[in-house]
Amino acid sequence: MSFNINTAILKEFEDGLDTRFLAKSKITAKIIGFGEISTVFTINHPLLQGFAFKRLPIFSNDVQIARYERILTEYVELLKYEIGIDVLETEGVKVETSDRRFVYYVVQPMLPEFSICNSILRRVSIDNAVKLLRSVLINLKRIWDFNAKSMDVKVAIDGQLSNWAVRDLKYPEEPLSENPELVYLDITTPLYRKNGKEALNADLFLKSMPPILRSVLKLLFLKEVLDRYYDPRHTVIDLIANLYREKLTYLIPPFIEFANEFLRTYCAELNLKEIEYKEVEYYYKNDAFIWSLFLFLRKLHRGIVTKILHQRYEFILPERIER
Repeated sequence: MSFNINTAILKEFEDGLDTRFLAKSKITAKIIGFGEISTVFTINHPLLQGFAFKRLPIFSNDVQIARYERILTEYVELLKYEIGIDVLETEGVKVETSDRRFVYYVVQPMLPEFSICNSILRRVSIDNAVKLLRSVLINLKRIWDFNAKSMDVKVAIDGQLSNWAVRDLKYPEEPLSENPELVYLDITTPLYRKNGKEALNADLFLKSMPPILRSVLKLLFLKEVLDRYYDPRHTVIDLIANLYREKLTYLIPPFIEFANEFLRTYCAELNLKEIEYKEVEYYYKNDAFIWSLFLFLRKLHRGIVTKILHQRYEFILPERIER
């Protein structure tokens, strides 16, 4: 499947992009979501309508982009064909700018906001919210089962509910089925290991950090952040802890209760300790500290690059992330 993205217009957008003030860009864009690493936006051009873009200005040359594309393709194939997770249709587009920068865009069709699971949580009953959780856990179990059988390849995803949508939801008030069919959205950071080694160069995660701090941050935080997604229990804790950020804390106790029942009933072979409310709370506070620190350091770096060195800063940062 090809989206037939007009690369000439995408190049024009990139050439005229103001990463600090998107409204001042030659072709403007509208931010529709901030992740911890990348920003999702739409581009205000008639030939680019209907798509969501994630911009990755982290590559220095064609060779790095080609390697990333290979890893991304393999990751999606692992999720879809080896594990059985429905992944949203995705296409990658390379842009080489007029000033010889290399930027890679991950492009997906726009889904209605009301179909994204964290949006659904805001308008449904607790029972229906738990239905979504169950569907996510079923998908996560497919990954855990794959990892248990696979000798050399281990796969992980960021399972939080904002990374899933209900496939083919037609309108906001449409009732959820007993087992909602979910599609996974967040494949920009391919998380899988071969023989214990991360497929994607972990240093790319730190490209937006001040160069002088990258080695320190890699030593102190990067392994911890990545390891959590390969650990079933921590993946579930992370999923539930994100309810703090979504301001849906009333769902935390029923989610913990259902998750423990699910893990006890369907994942007994993993022999996991029950999740407790206090550790979800602690996890969230620790996670919030890490990402708040990362954002502060990125803003500091942006200030140095733009105001002191008078150079172009490549990354689009949120002014603040609600926590």
